[in-house]
Amino acid sequence: MDKPGVSAYRWVILAAIVPIITATEMMWLSLAPISSQAAGFFKVSDMNIALFSMSYMIMYILFALPASWVIDRFGFRASLTIGALLTAVFGLARAYFIHDFTLVLASQFLIAIGQPFLLNITTKVPANWFPAAERATAAGLLTMAQYVGFALAMVLSPLLAERGGIPAVLWVFSLVAVVAALIAIVFTREKPLVPPPGPVASKEDFAFASIKALFLRKPFVLVLIFSFISIGTFNTILTLLEPILTPRGISSVQAGMVGAVFVVAGVAGAVVLPIISDKLHARVPMFVAAIVLLVPLLLGFTYLQDFIPITFCAGLAGFSTMGVAPVLFQYGSEVAYPIPEGTSLGMILLMGQVSGALFVYLFEVATKLSGSAIAPMLCVVVLTLLEVPVALQMKESKL
Repeated sequence: MDKPGVSAYRWVILAAIVPIITATEMMWLSLAPISSQAAGFFKVSDMNIALFSMSYMIMYILFALPASWVIDRFGFRASLTIGALLTAVFGLARAYFIHDFTLVLASQFLIAIGQPFLLNITTKVPANWFPAAERATAAGLLTMAQYVGFALAMVLSPLLAERGGIPAVLWVFSLVAVVAALIAIVFTREKPLVPPPGPVASKEDFAFASIKALFLRKPFVLVLIFSFISIGTFNTILTLLEPILTPRGISSVQAGMVGAVFVVAGVAGAVVLPIISDKLHARVPMFVAAIVLLVPLLLGFTYLQDFIPITFCAGLAGFSTMGVAPVLFQYGSEVAYPIPEGTSLGMILLMGQVSGALFVYLFEVATKLSGSAIAPMLCVVVLTLLEVPVALQMKESKL
């Protein structure tokens, strides 16, 4: 039974937003599992196909701050509408201009602009609609939508490409985006008539003064350091999973299965860990536990030779790494209070995109110089260990 002042429509809001967040992540990885087939279809190099995935990191870095400004100035629904329309309209354009690679790639970059407008509302929606005790859970469900998008792209792209080629992949994904956009625009509302119990950030136009204030707060700086390492590590492993594993005799198909297990376990973690965090009224112990577990798993991921043990490590790593992310996002908004949620989450995700691009580049350079992925993987382990003293300096927020 709902408490006074808590609208039951909050669950409809979540249900209406989840599909479009899932759709934008499907667009991101739509060609990643079938890159060689895509390169052959478009008659371009592998690097050109890699730009489809890189577009999301590049455009997020450029548009994270404008998206946060829109959220803080006009509300999450304005940002949601912009992101949904960009995803749907240019998703259709990407499929329609299938025989012109330049237009397809341009459409992909325009789709990528929509991602920060969708992801940066992850803490604003719970703040508007949910009581404080449910906010990490709500943020976890929105974060889980991203993971579902990862998994669906990995599973559906190869199946659709096998049956109908690259055009089938782009058309089906575009139709998913159109339906998801319509649901998001029709069924969402900015806020309930009666605000839910819990702290509400004061209305504030996004400005560099807010960013400066965040960097002057040690608790939030610790969140940024933690995010820089953990999100960068996640992006690197997910992007370079195949070259990490195939030198040990793991086939491309098996590497894809490892990635799928990693993501599916992450979906489970994104549901379970925020609920535990809300029940225990604790955030920081979740970060420490996740890192302590992740270090031996990464070592196993570096040295194990057999498919089953590697898959087991990937599953636990996905559960802990991806599962703790929504808890970190919510904690970041709490220690940033009263600075608006759109600003704090935008800075966290921006740090992760910057480190993701940097780590991927450095990982590939180190692999070429050393002749294997072992040395850069050990660097990832060391970076992960450095998160332990960072997490130990964190303290629970007063919220």
